[in-house]
Amino acid sequence: MSQDCPVDHDAAERAVEKLPHPLRRGVYFSVGAVSVGFGVIGIFVPLWPTTCFLLLAGWCFARSSRRAERWLHENRVFGKYLKDYREHGVISHRVRRTSLAVLWLFIGASAFLFMGRLWVVALLLLVASAVTAHLYSLPTEARTSAGE
Repeated sequence: MSQDCPVDHDAAERAVEKLPHPLRRGVYFSVGAVSVGFGVIGIFVPLWPTTCFLLLAGWCFARSSRRAERWLHENRVFGKYLKDYREHGVISHRVRRTSLAVLWLFIGASAFLFMGRLWVVALLLLVASAVTAHLYSLPTEARTSAGE
């Protein structure tokens, strides 16, 4: 089990493998569909993860439905983004800029609403700063292609 993830993936996969094949495919497909939904929510809600849910959806669809997997990876909204992150571990400058703009817009609005509670504002700013640092730690397309 990874230090970063509290889920024992091997145990979860062993449990699902005991199910009959059609039921197993249904479980994988259902988890994939819910993960896509959560990933789409993350596009609009700051601090809600997007990439991990979409990667989970891809993993589940690979085990349940080639058609759904193809749809996910060829999707015009996040197909290229997923492919770049999965294959090269990079994000685009546009994704970084948009993510940061939406993040700070919502954090700013939330901080304004909680002005009377300084600890909430400080926590919001701390989390937004950490997410910003993380996004800047990810390589971008330009740095990757220049280094090849």
